[in-house]
Amino acid sequence: MTKTITVCGATGTVGNSVALRLLQEGWHVKAITRNQDSAAAKALYDAGAELATADYDDIASLETAFQGTHAIFGITNIFQYLLDDGPDAAAEREKQQLVNVATAASKIETLDHLILHTLPGGEKLAGPGNFVPHMDGKDGAADIIKKELPVLAAKTTFMWIGFFTSNFYETPMLKPVEVPNTNGSHVYIQPADPTLHIYFAGDVPTNAGIFVSAILKNPTISLPAKYAFLYTSQGTMQEYLQAWINVTGRQTTFITTTLENYEKIWGPFGKEIGLMLKAFAHVEDWTTPYRGDVITAKDFGLDEGELVDLEAALQMAAEKL
Repeated sequence: MTKTITVCGATGTVGNSVALRLLQEGWHVKAITRNQDSAAAKALYDAGAELATADYDDIASLETAFQGTHAIFGITNIFQYLLDDGPDAAAEREKQQLVNVATAASKIETLDHLILHTLPGGEKLAGPGNFVPHMDGKDGAADIIKKELPVLAAKTTFMWIGFFTSNFYETPMLKPVEVPNTNGSHVYIQPADPTLHIYFAGDVPTNAGIFVSAILKNPTISLPAKYAFLYTSQGTMQEYLQAWINVTGRQTTFITTTLENYEKIWGPFGKEIGLMLKAFAHVEDWTTPYRGDVITAKDFGLDEGELVDLEAALQMAAEKL
């Protein structure tokens, strides 16, 4: 029997990777998208996916979309709400949306596995006063699911993803900037020390689908309520930048600024990134508050060559840098 997976956010970077990978592996993929007429949606349809719509704020619509599915992948996007709602309300809305996905999933009799994209909480990493909306909202949803939906939690995996390589060409505040009249010299201005330790997720469009496939194939490892952490390597912010320098050949200087100045430059999005980096500065190992419940590619037996690492991913995207 062909199994069905419902992929929420199927036209986004992560969801699209999941949908395409599982289509290749013979799953029937139900792709949830807000715009079925988009080029990305049409490409999924042409690849064999069934297109559907659902509203994250409407449990009934999610339950309808989830009918008959054996697995669900859920991902949300707080950045849509930061400007309109402010950080606290945006975090609360994202948390509720993830809980809504879980609530709807709990009513699906055929469901074997729910995978939700979350992140470690800023306050768990760095203590009270280090609330990071796009991290703590997601992490708070995981806590609610474990406490209030224990039957569902037993077949749920929470998936974290490290720093995207695409930040270098898709996220304005995380791009190196050319300095005028310097013959191509660049600066990388961040509210962090270059020695800050982070995790690299490599080429997410490739790696996310591979990782979700491994989660689904290894339920004895990924369940119950484990945190599956997708990263290919780890190092400092300077090493993250160095990979970009190696691929582009551009002279680039890392410049540390304050969170206040970073917010002045980039507004609420800059503050969000800055709060995240501030939380990461308190603890090198993001898994510390979750120790014993975090699993990685090594636990699934994924070979190094199966996931595309940082510099290789940048080389693949060289024309965008």
